[in-house]
Amino acid sequence: MKRLYATILLLMSVSAISFLALSQPRSIGGTFSPGGLGISYQHQAADSTFFEINAGIDLCGVLDGRTLYPGAKASFSYNFIFWSHDFRSGSLSSYAGIGLAAGYLRQTDGTTGPAAGLLGKIGIEYVFTETPVVLSLDFSPLLGMQIDSAGSSSSLRMYLDGLSKAYYPRLGIRYCF
Repeated sequence: MKRLYATILLLMSVSAISFLALSQPRSIGGTFSPGGLGISYQHQAADSTFFEINAGIDLCGVLDGRTLYPGAKASFSYNFIFWSHDFRSGSLSSYAGIGLAAGYLRQTDGTTGPAAGLLGKIGIEYVFTETPVVLSLDFSPLLGMQIDSAGSSSSLRMYLDGLSKAYYPRLGIRYCF
Protein backbone atom coordinates (compact mmCIF):
# COMPACT_ATOMS: atom_id res chain seq x y z
CA MET A 1 0.00 0.00 0.00
CA LYS A 2 2.88 2.37 0.76
CA ARG A 3 4.30 1.71 -2.70
CA LEU A 4 0.96 2.59 -4.28
CA TYR A 5 0.84 5.91 -2.40
CA ALA A 6 4.47 6.62 -3.29
CA THR A 7 3.80 5.86 -6.98
CA ILE A 8 0.70 8.08 -7.05
CA LEU A 9 2.60 10.89 -5.31
CA LEU A 10 5.49 10.54 -7.75
CA LEU A 11 3.18 10.63 -10.79
CA MET A 12 1.32 13.65 -9.45
CA SER A 13 4.61 15.47 -8.78
CA VAL A 14 5.99 14.73 -12.25
CA SER A 15 2.76 15.85 -13.94
CA ALA A 16 2.63 19.06 -11.87
CA ILE A 17 6.25 19.90 -12.63
CA SER A 18 5.83 19.21 -16.35
CA PHE A 19 2.62 21.29 -16.42
CA LEU A 20 4.41 24.21 -14.74
CA ALA A 21 7.36 23.93 -17.12
CA LEU A 22 5.06 23.91 -20.14
CA SER A 23 2.95 26.81 -18.87
CA GLN A 24 5.93 29.19 -18.63
CA PRO A 25 6.13 31.74 -21.47
CA ARG A 26 8.66 30.92 -24.14
CA SER A 27 9.78 32.65 -27.32
CA ILE A 28 11.98 31.75 -30.26
CA GLY A 29 13.25 33.89 -33.11
CA GLY A 30 16.21 35.64 -34.64
CA THR A 31 18.76 38.27 -33.67
CA PHE A 32 20.26 40.72 -36.12
CA SER A 33 23.32 42.93 -35.68
CA PRO A 34 26.14 44.41 -37.78
CA GLY A 35 28.37 41.91 -35.95
CA GLY A 36 26.35 38.77 -36.66
CA LEU A 37 23.12 36.85 -37.09
CA GLY A 38 21.63 34.20 -34.87
CA ILE A 39 18.73 32.27 -33.47
CA SER A 40 17.48 32.91 -29.97
CA TYR A 41 15.35 31.07 -27.41
CA GLN A 42 13.98 32.71 -24.24
CA HIS A 43 12.29 30.95 -21.36
CA GLN A 44 10.63 32.75 -18.45
CA ALA A 45 11.96 31.29 -15.18
CA ALA A 46 9.89 33.48 -12.82
CA ASP A 47 7.97 36.75 -12.96
CA SER A 48 11.14 38.84 -13.05
CA THR A 49 13.77 36.45 -14.47
CA PHE A 50 14.33 34.61 -17.73
CA PHE A 51 17.13 32.77 -19.43
CA GLU A 52 18.20 33.12 -23.04
CA ILE A 53 20.13 30.75 -25.29
CA ASN A 54 21.65 32.10 -28.52
CA ALA A 55 23.52 30.44 -31.38
CA GLY A 56 24.76 32.28 -34.41
CA ILE A 57 27.43 33.35 -36.81
CA ASP A 58 29.97 36.10 -36.17
CA LEU A 59 30.44 38.28 -39.26
CA CYS A 60 33.77 39.87 -38.26
CA GLY A 61 35.70 40.45 -41.51
CA VAL A 62 33.05 38.90 -43.78
CA LEU A 63 31.06 42.02 -44.64
CA ASP A 64 34.13 44.11 -45.48
CA GLY A 65 35.69 41.33 -47.62
CA ARG A 66 38.69 40.43 -45.44
CA THR A 67 37.58 36.80 -45.16
CA LEU A 68 35.04 34.45 -46.66
CA TYR A 69 34.39 32.40 -43.53
CA PRO A 70 32.36 33.63 -40.56
CA GLY A 71 32.89 32.50 -37.00
CA ALA A 72 30.35 30.71 -34.82
CA LYS A 73 29.25 31.56 -31.28
CA ALA A 74 26.85 30.16 -28.69
CA SER A 75 25.82 31.87 -25.46
CA PHE A 76 23.65 31.41 -22.39
CA SER A 77 22.53 34.26 -20.13
CA TYR A 78 20.37 34.51 -17.02
CA ASN A 79 18.54 37.85 -17.03
CA PHE A 80 16.73 39.93 -14.42
CA ILE A 81 13.89 42.30 -15.31
CA PHE A 82 14.45 45.41 -13.22
CA TRP A 83 11.78 47.71 -14.69
CA SER A 84 8.49 47.04 -16.45
CA HIS A 85 5.54 49.15 -17.56
CA ASP A 86 2.27 47.92 -19.07
CA PHE A 87 0.58 49.72 -21.95
CA ARG A 88 -2.70 48.99 -23.69
CA SER A 89 -0.90 47.31 -26.62
CA GLY A 90 1.78 45.48 -24.62
CA SER A 91 4.47 45.62 -22.00
CA LEU A 92 7.84 47.39 -22.08
CA SER A 93 10.59 46.13 -19.79
CA SER A 94 14.32 46.57 -19.29
CA TYR A 95 16.63 43.79 -18.21
CA ALA A 96 20.23 42.93 -17.44
CA GLY A 97 21.98 39.63 -17.06
CA ILE A 98 25.15 37.62 -16.99
CA GLY A 99 26.16 34.41 -18.69
CA LEU A 100 28.73 32.44 -20.65
CA ALA A 101 29.70 32.42 -24.32
CA ALA A 102 31.98 30.24 -26.43
CA GLY A 103 32.76 29.82 -30.08
CA TYR A 104 35.23 29.84 -32.92
CA LEU A 105 35.72 33.55 -33.55
CA ARG A 106 37.80 35.96 -35.63
CA GLN A 107 39.16 39.26 -34.35
CA THR A 108 39.59 42.36 -36.49
CA ASP A 109 43.38 41.85 -36.54
CA GLY A 110 42.84 38.50 -38.29
CA THR A 111 43.37 36.23 -35.29
CA THR A 112 41.12 33.18 -35.51
CA GLY A 113 40.55 30.50 -32.91
CA PRO A 114 38.38 29.15 -30.13
CA ALA A 115 37.25 31.73 -27.57
CA ALA A 116 35.24 31.64 -24.34
CA GLY A 117 34.32 34.07 -21.61
CA LEU A 118 31.79 35.86 -19.44
CA LEU A 119 28.91 37.59 -21.17
CA GLY A 120 27.04 40.62 -19.89
CA LYS A 121 23.70 41.74 -21.24
CA ILE A 122 21.59 44.87 -20.92
CA GLY A 123 18.55 45.67 -23.00
CA ILE A 124 14.90 46.53 -23.44
CA GLU A 125 12.05 44.48 -24.87
CA TYR A 126 8.46 45.05 -25.86
CA VAL A 127 5.94 42.20 -25.63
CA PHE A 128 2.80 42.80 -27.69
CA THR A 129 -0.53 41.90 -26.08
CA GLU A 130 -2.64 40.99 -29.10
CA THR A 131 0.04 39.42 -31.28
CA PRO A 132 2.53 36.82 -30.00
CA VAL A 133 5.61 38.89 -30.90
CA VAL A 134 8.50 40.17 -28.79
CA LEU A 135 10.87 42.91 -30.01
CA SER A 136 14.12 43.45 -28.14
CA LEU A 137 17.20 45.63 -28.38
CA ASP A 138 20.25 44.72 -26.31
CA PHE A 139 23.99 45.08 -25.92
CA SER A 140 26.15 42.08 -25.03
CA PRO A 141 29.79 42.68 -24.09
CA LEU A 142 31.99 39.57 -23.88
CA LEU A 143 35.02 39.47 -21.60
CA GLY A 144 36.96 36.42 -22.69
CA MET A 145 40.10 34.70 -23.84
CA GLN A 146 41.02 33.27 -27.24
CA ILE A 147 43.52 30.63 -28.32
CA ASP A 148 45.63 32.01 -31.17
CA SER A 149 47.10 29.13 -33.13
CA ALA A 150 49.32 30.98 -35.59
CA GLY A 151 51.78 28.62 -37.26
CA SER A 152 53.06 25.74 -35.13
CA SER A 153 52.64 27.46 -31.74
CA SER A 154 49.58 28.44 -29.75
CA SER A 155 49.08 31.29 -27.32
CA LEU A 156 46.29 32.47 -25.07
CA ARG A 157 45.27 36.08 -25.55
CA MET A 158 42.45 38.45 -24.68
CA TYR A 159 39.44 38.40 -27.01
CA LEU A 160 39.34 42.17 -27.57
CA ASP A 161 36.50 42.24 -30.10
CA GLY A 162 34.13 41.01 -27.40
CA LEU A 163 34.49 44.39 -25.70
CA SER A 164 35.10 46.67 -28.69
CA LYS A 165 32.05 45.39 -30.58
CA ALA A 166 29.81 45.47 -27.53
CA TYR A 167 28.38 48.78 -28.74
CA TYR A 168 26.75 47.01 -31.73
CA PRO A 169 23.07 46.74 -30.79
CA ARG A 170 21.30 43.45 -31.39
CA LEU A 171 17.71 43.54 -32.61
CA GLY A 172 15.71 40.49 -31.62
CA ILE A 173 12.40 39.44 -33.14
CA ARG A 174 10.77 36.44 -31.44
CA TYR A 175 7.52 34.51 -31.60
CA CYS A 176 5.88 33.72 -28.24
CA PHE A 177 4.34 30.33 -27.61
